[in-house]
Amino acid sequence: MSWLKMARKANGYAEAKMQAAFDEHADPKVQLQQAIAAMQEHQHALEEAAAEVLGQDKMAKMKLADLSAQEAKLTQNAQTALATGHQDAARAFALQLSSVREQIQALTTQIPQLEAAATDARTAVAESAEAIQQKMNERSQILAQIDQARMQEAMAGSLKQMSDLTDSTDVPSFDEIKTKVQSQFAHAQASTELQSGSPAVLEMHAHHDELNVQADAILAQLQAGSLSPAALQPGPAGS
Repeated sequence: MSWLKMARKANGYAEAKMQAAFDEHADPKVQLQQAIAAMQEHQHALEEAAAEVLGQDKMAKMKLADLSAQEAKLTQNAQTALATGHQDAARAFALQLSSVREQIQALTTQIPQLEAAATDARTAVAESAEAIQQKMNERSQILAQIDQARMQEAMAGSLKQMSDLTDSTDVPSFDEIKTKVQSQFAHAQASTELQSGSPAVLEMHAHHDELNVQADAILAQLQAGSLSPAALQPGPAGS
């Protein structure tokens, strides 16, 4: 697995960890800041790891340059020793040259891998930085949405409170009072109509009619001047 793939995988683990730690009851503004801080922390760790990879690449190339210089010097020393007849010295230089060339060969194989890892490291750091910048650009919009959601929740709560207050009041509405009065009036009117045909009511009406007849007779007597006191009037038959 390349260094870039490992870095991306680590970034995926970091995002999954942040998602798992999400609490729906927590303050979203605080969580937003925590998420950005976690991404920045991951970016810092990624930069440190990338710096280590880049450092290894540079050190390998510096070491290769030193070994190449040693190779050139040892080669010259061995040639000089051979030219001057110092066979043992030439062999010693050749032995050192063999070791240096072995190290050069190993570094020559290793450096392309280090260069590829360094390139991946730069790419991973750049991608992470770009992702953080994108999240930072989105932060203002998300904060505005959070404020708008809170305002709507507060408005909904106020409307519900008003609705609950209206539903729980003991004071009847105008229409309820009107309906109640109309019902009582209709009931009283119906009762009057039902009772108007009872014997007591009929007797009361007959007595009222009798009084009217007597009143008419009194008026006639007054007009004729023949009205006498009630005590002098003969009583009913049989009295």
